Amino acid sequence: MNNSRFRYIKNLFFPCFTFSMATGILSAFLITLFQRVAELVIHLSGRAYGYVRENPEWIPCLLGGAALIGLAASFILTFSHSCRGGGIPTSIAAIRGITSFKWLKSAFVLPFSALLTFLCGLPLGTEGPCVQMGTALGDGVVHVFGSKKHAGWRRYMMTGGASAAFSLVTGAPVTAILFVMEEIHYRFSPLLFSVASLSVLAGQITVRILAHFSLASVGLFHIETLEALPFSRLFIPLVLGVLCGACSVLFTYAYHRIDRFVRITLGKISVKIKFPLIFACIALTGFFCAKILGTGHSLIEGLFEVQTIWYLLIVIFLVRAVFMMIANTAGITGGIFLPTLAFGAIIGSLCAQAFIAMGLLPESSYTLLVVLGMTAFLGAKSRIPLTAYVFTIEALGGIHNLLAIGMALTASFLIVQISGLDDFTDAIVKAKAHAIHKGKEPHHIEVALTVHEGSFVIDKELRDILWPASCVLLSFERAPQNKGKMTIAAGDVLTVYYKTYDPVASAEEFEVLVGDQPEETDRIMRPT
Repeated sequence: MNNSRFRYIKNLFFPCFTFSMATGILSAFLITLFQRVAELVIHLSGRAYGYVRENPEWIPCLLGGAALIGLAASFILTFSHSCRGGGIPTSIAAIRGITSFKWLKSAFVLPFSALLTFLCGLPLGTEGPCVQMGTALGDGVVHVFGSKKHAGWRRYMMTGGASAAFSLVTGAPVTAILFVMEEIHYRFSPLLFSVASLSVLAGQITVRILAHFSLASVGLFHIETLEALPFSRLFIPLVLGVLCGACSVLFTYAYHRIDRFVRITLGKISVKIKFPLIFACIALTGFFCAKILGTGHSLIEGLFEVQTIWYLLIVIFLVRAVFMMIANTAGITGGIFLPTLAFGAIIGSLCAQAFIAMGLLPESSYTLLVVLGMTAFLGAKSRIPLTAYVFTIEALGGIHNLLAIGMALTASFLIVQISGLDDFTDAIVKAKAHAIHKGKEPHHIEVALTVHEGSFVIDKELRDILWPASCVLLSFERAPQNKGKMTIAAGDVLTVYYKTYDPVASAEEFEVLVGDQPEETDRIMRPT
């Protein structure tokens, strides 16, 4: 075996394989345990609300209990800022290097904060905390099992943990790999694919072993394969897609307004007052309508089977949307993936009822339109059409409706593209970054970095490297001895430009990637 092949196996293949497998296996165990406990808590919450509805004299106790739960949540989130808000946007911000990340708190403190959210019945999902826990475990694997020379693998293993967790909570492994490329990194890379696929594979094998012993469940929804929509009715997905796209635009626009309201108006109120108020208001609303509460999972399963009265669905959509946005922007722990699917299911149900009433759609196609609504709204709101497409085929029984799915997704995606608005997830990530860096002046730095022997980037392609946030590669100069090589090698010079609020931390991150740069320290530290 020649030296270059041995170095490739030692420095790239072996850590990629071992870290990814460990991340997937540990994620499966932790997320399975969390989901089991969360199911019990959600069931307990439903019984408590049901008892109070039968015995209205207990309403003061319900509101007081919700306020106390909110107060407890505020104390936890004061202790651990990385546990605040939606789990997927928090993970994306950390993986992209936009925000810092405390892996130990996210892995073992976050579950308690999330369980308080579910106990009160807030309209936030379980999948967000799971993805954040997977992201944290990926970071933890490198910290615990790696050495200083493995520090460059942190963000890759965080990616692996996020993809493994996403596949575990949705039961859609291929979708999880696409989710990494389309939503988190906006690009395809062989190394990112390897990390994501190995982590997903390890997590899926582990959870299926646990399921064999009845310790875990596999899949988000258990739905039969849907019959194909007749060719003569293919105009219906187009109409549904346009409606989902328009709703997505309004949804994102409303989020910006509510985010501004929470930051400016409610931002003056302490979280120890704000959280109890939000929890109590949602508890009071949930007393009158159970479908406003919860992750949205039971709401979706109900819509698959039963046509709910149209005006009630509109009320549920509006109230859930407002409370979800307020809770998310206030920093309450919880996910937005399941609630997003629930909003799409409501739109699909409304359209299906309208078309059935007009005689344009057979009742047997009702569930299909609910599924198409979920697909179109998810793809448009988060700008992840490929992920939504594969998710529908993999997890929602859409294999016989490829054309209908594509038409609904294309129509909804084009509508949001025309609007010019940011996608919903990116809007949350930007809001997080703005809150963290508020009042700070960024440093704009341009610097040439020489790749040192033994550094992390060696033997990797340029597209494989996760550079610091906002970093732009201006030029890549091959060392004379490296002419003809396809990968980065010692002696190559990379000229980069980046914006940073912490020059020291950014310099350390570059040193992890390309090796110590003592000759460039002054330039890195000095703004241009």
